[in-house]
Amino acid sequence: MTPEAHISEEELLLAMDGELDAPRAAQVHSHLLHCWDCRARRTRLEQSIAGYMDLHRSAQPLPIPPIEGPAAKLRASLRLETPPSTPQSWWRWTWTRPTPSFLAGALALLITPLALLLWLSANKVEAAGPLPDGRLTPGAAHTLSRQQVCGAPTEDEGRLVPAHLARLVFAEYRIHNPRPRTYEVDYLISPSLGGASELSNLWPVPYDQGVWTSRVKDALEAHLRTLVCEGQLDLPTAQHEISTNWIAAYQKHFHARKPLPAHTRFVKDSPWE
Repeated sequence: MTPEAHISEEELLLAMDGELDAPRAAQVHSHLLHCWDCRARRTRLEQSIAGYMDLHRSAQPLPIPPIEGPAAKLRASLRLETPPSTPQSWWRWTWTRPTPSFLAGALALLITPLALLLWLSANKVEAAGPLPDGRLTPGAAHTLSRQQVCGAPTEDEGRLVPAHLARLVFAEYRIHNPRPRTYEVDYLISPSLGGASELSNLWPVPYDQGVWTSRVKDALEAHLRTLVCEGQLDLPTAQHEISTNWIAAYQKHFHARKPLPAHTRFVKDSPWE
């Protein structure tokens, strides 16, 4: 794919949804790393989708109808207040044509649990995992050379996520009022590897939950940068590996199925945990 062959919006949407086959997805990802125009178009698409999601989330949930009235009518129709005196009376009622009030009560009892399920579905709070949602966080990087990346500082101050972006990230992942030191809003492609400060390159990484935490990812970022700067790994490959599946990249480069003990002891303070 040449730099002039821009990606269509249809393909951008398919890539955002993870619906492209692996070879084409790799081509699109490589192109986006070096094409400002296509990245800008993808960002506009993401902003449009995010706007729609905000409108959808701000909509009032379906009200749950009160159960008292319909339930009382249904009980009255079933004559539950006064139990039948003989089995024949119950048998005769069974075959009696249902009254309108009985039908209304039965319908209300059917609608009530359905409305409750819809309300819970619309207002559920989701949690982020060690791997980001590829539709929300596909990764984004600046077009930089190896010399530019390796000549830039790697202090933590350069990696802090602005407050307004952190709030947007939590909103995108539908995490409301996270507990302290639960998540760290981090870059998928780290700035030390040319990662951009864009919403599509950020997600809330578990800080202490599970095995694959943000501290383990920090160790991978430092190792990949060393490989790139020593000429053992080219920069686009490092960016692709960490944005596609950083856990698999860690296992590959450290030859370990689980994080090494040295990578789990380091504690890094983050203002957005």
